[in-house]
Order: sequence, then C-alpha cells, then structure tokens
Amino acid sequence: MAKVTAPFLSLGATGQFGKTLVASTWKGLNTMRQYVVPANPQTAAQVAQRALLTAAVYSFRNYFTATALRTAWNVSAALDSRPLSGANLAIGAMILLGATDPDASLVSAVTPGVGTMNFAMQNMDHFAMGDEAGNFEVWAGYTKSSLRKLSEETIGAGAIISTSIFYATGTTIYMQIRKGGVNRSGVLVAVAA
Repeated sequence: MAKVTAPFLSLGATGQFGKTLVASTWKGLNTMRQYVVPANPQTAAQVAQRALLTAAVYSFRNYFTATALRTAWNVSAALDSRPLSGANLAIGAMILLGATDPDASLVSAVTPGVGTMNFAMQNMDHFAMGDEAGNFEVWAGYTKSSLRKLSEETIGAGAIISTSIFYATGTTIYMQIRKGGVNRSGVLVAVAA
C-alpha cells in the first residue's frame, strides 16, 4: 500500500500503487516508475557483472577506509552533476577499472613532502602494493573545481611521487590522480609542506 503525505501522485508519495506504479525517493529526488517483476536470467555476463560489483563494494568497505580517502571521494561526488555519494563514485570507478584490469591501482593515502606529494597506491582487488604499469596523471589546483594537469608519473615501490608541486608551505591544495580518464583518488585535500 502506498503512503501519501499530500494529494495522490504528489511529492510525498511512496510505495506501490496496485501492480501498476511505484513511487519512491532516491537521493532526495522523487521518482515514479512502472511496476515490473524483475527478471533474473543468470546470464554469464550478468553473473560476471554482479561478481565485479561485489568485489568493488568489498574493496571499498574493507581496504579504502581512511577518512581522508572517503572525504576525497565525497568531494569528487559533490562536483559531479549526478546525485552520487562518494561511495557510489568510488565503486563505479572500481567497476569500470575491474572490467579490464582487476589489479588496477587506486590511491590509498597521500603524504605531503617538501616540494613533493607522495601517493600510496594499492591494488583494488586485494589491497596489495600498487604495481600497475603506465603513467598516472597528477592534477592539482587551489580550488576543488579548478584542477589542472601537473605531470605524469609512474608507480614505484607502491607509490607515486610527484615532484612538480610548487605551492607555498601551508597552502591548501586539491589533488587528483587519474589514468586513462578514470579518477583514481577522488579529490584529495592536502596542505603543502
């Protein structure tokens, strides 16, 4: 039975209307959709996608738990035009990466140094030391919405060390690591050393 706090089909309607409509809210948005009985064909592609989603959620919940990382993904989600949480954005990136490379690396910590920033990288599937080959882009700026590409770096000994950081000591900077157009860090907030 539907719960209505205002006139029928109004902003406050939630629940099922017979077997025809379903009203709900999602991330603060009121939605209305057709009632459907979900199909579950268990195709190989569907099973693989579900396994990838399960692995991404497990990885986010158990490996990428540092407060700074969760904040970074929340900042990044706030910049997105879609109504996403930081967890949604991070898990979506992991699914995108995991479809082609389950050992893809993501930032697990950031440490400011004198003229450098050190990004610890971890593989998303088992949280081992990041070892993904190729160049990662380091983006930075004074505001979270005005990042520019500073350099391209590779992972060495599980970390990316960017030496292209020329911000005054004590300056708050916003940073992001990307590879192949995929966000690997959220938008990190750091204070230059």
